Amino acid sequence: MTECDYNLLDEEWIPVLLTDGGVEKVGILGAFERAYDIEDLACELPTQKIAIQRVLLAICYRVVPLANKKDWKKLRRAGLPMEAIRAYLEKWRDRFYLFGGRYPFMQAPDLRTPKGAVSGLEKIIADVPNGEQLFTTRHGRALKRITPAEAAVWVIHTQAYDPSGIRSGAVGDDGMKDGKGYSIGPAWCGQTGTVWLRGDNLEETLMLNLVVADTVCLQGPSPQSDEAACTWESEAVETAMRRDYSREGKPAPNGIGIPRLLTWHSRRMRLHGDRDGVTGVVLAQGDKLGPQNMQRFEPMSLWRYSQPQSKKFKEHIYMPAKHEPGRAFWRNLPSTLPVTEKIPGFDKSEQQKFQQSATLLFQAYLKTLELDFPARIRLEAVGMTYGEREASIKDLYHDQMTLAKVLLEEEGKALAYLVTKQVYKLEEVAKVIGILGANLSRAAGESGKEAGKGAEKPAKESFFALIDDPFRSWLASLDGNSDVEDKEREWIETARRIAKQIAGELIASAPRSAITGRDTGKTYMSSGIAENFFNKELNKTLPPTNSTKGENK
Repeated sequence: MTECDYNLLDEEWIPVLLTDGGVEKVGILGAFERAYDIEDLACELPTQKIAIQRVLLAICYRVVPLANKKDWKKLRRAGLPMEAIRAYLEKWRDRFYLFGGRYPFMQAPDLRTPKGAVSGLEKIIADVPNGEQLFTTRHGRALKRITPAEAAVWVIHTQAYDPSGIRSGAVGDDGMKDGKGYSIGPAWCGQTGTVWLRGDNLEETLMLNLVVADTVCLQGPSPQSDEAACTWESEAVETAMRRDYSREGKPAPNGIGIPRLLTWHSRRMRLHGDRDGVTGVVLAQGDKLGPQNMQRFEPMSLWRYSQPQSKKFKEHIYMPAKHEPGRAFWRNLPSTLPVTEKIPGFDKSEQQKFQQSATLLFQAYLKTLELDFPARIRLEAVGMTYGEREASIKDLYHDQMTLAKVLLEEEGKALAYLVTKQVYKLEEVAKVIGILGANLSRAAGESGKEAGKGAEKPAKESFFALIDDPFRSWLASLDGNSDVEDKEREWIETARRIAKQIAGELIASAPRSAITGRDTGKTYMSSGIAENFFNKELNKTLPPTNSTKGENK
């Protein structure tokens, strides 16, 4: 067994942006000691940042006893308890060595394949999926050797976001077949739609994402209980043996505490290298989690009701509402805000269409604490999109949004309904604009079964691109003093103007043949007919206000 080396508590490996604009690297201890002066983590990828922040948050959960809202109020006023944090980290110091010993950080010390094979670093570096450059310019020698600081980041990221697919079979893994570790799905965070709250500095950020369990829907054990311990606190040395905590597996997903979930070992790993550089890795399957009804334990994801899953398990099942590439985060506000929207369940009973994250639910309770707290909150949405069979990384999702905290509270329910209604209306307007694009293509002469289909998507995308900034500005303008009717009228006028602008551009750019039009076989279509249909449908979705009436005449 090699000597322990490179302790993540002291070594400078976490890139951070300071409040004065400087960029440095700190260890875990430094991150907490300087939390007030750190504005944010400065990682290459947003998924790296979230993965590391979840580790820091897990430490907070283990140290800070939050039995009720009053405890959170005390924490807010006093700040993070550095003495207790130092004591906790020193107690577990031997679990934070990246290399050597019985407990290398987030790794299995004796992990090996039957043939002793060691994989290249592309197995854990997410910006080169399947050997192809995607997010950075990392190539050549940069893939042969990385620094221990980089390796530490990628170890945490792999445990959070590793794709699905076959991994190395490991000696001692009873799930190995034919020398291979067959897929158990993506790592845990890759299965969720993460929403993270941003504060003015790292200390405030960590506080905002700490949830008092007795005020929300969480059902796991207390974060200070032995059941909830971070994965590095286990006395058992990690081996290739893995466990199935999915609904099909045993044991069932009961009693998963937040700190344990935040540090979940989705994979078994062992780095090859030392402080002079890491050159390879053994990567095998780890502990499997299924996403069904994990809103009881996972505080940072959005959730949606699933008919197929509910029918399969014959009970009401909620699944993570994952972020879609190219889709602005504000388009997910119906699942983000506390708006009660009912749909038929698998047994025809009424069920909530969405469930908020526990982190957002908790924000609504803070109103009663009478704290000097920002009236607006910053939300960060982060996710990973995978390719076929979720076996490769396709894209990263990252978006940010600022909104009034009152939208999460009871007194802001009318505003929340207004926002939700307008989001749905914009989806309808985009559909109408897509139809306009398709009709113009047909009018210009495009024929066949799929005539016009190719024009729908670009037309809709043009609309969403143009409406994005105005909607964010309107959303940011809402507060506790906003008049619902005035803000609705204001937005409808803005949305109609932008919709008609896009429509005008589409009509102007259509070929001259579209003016005359043609018989499509089902109806006659021209640019004029297409425009009239658009105006009719737009007026249904966004009726003209007093100031816009007559604009189509």
